[in-house]
Amino acid sequence: MTKVVFMVTSVLFIVVGLMMTHYLKKKDLLPNRWLIGCSVFLIALIPTLLFPTMPEMIKQAIFGISGLLAVIFFESSRLLAEQTKKGSSQ
Repeated sequence: MTKVVFMVTSVLFIVVGLMMTHYLKKKDLLPNRWLIGCSVFLIALIPTLLFPTMPEMIKQAIFGISGLLAVIFFESSRLLAEQTKKGSSQ
């Protein structure tokens, strides 16, 4: 049962990241993908180093945000690659 819950949660996590990426792109609010890529690590690293005794719930929230940003980074990279490929083939 735990494996099923983990799989469903993982798929939902990725789908939420994809939906956020497409929503931000549609609203023209998607920041530079390298800014997102760097913030993935910094959002998790800086609070963990500065506050080693941080409560577990806050750590999990920070890692969740970092994970969503990682999905957004990879999806925005994929969209850019597709856009570049379409532009070069025409």
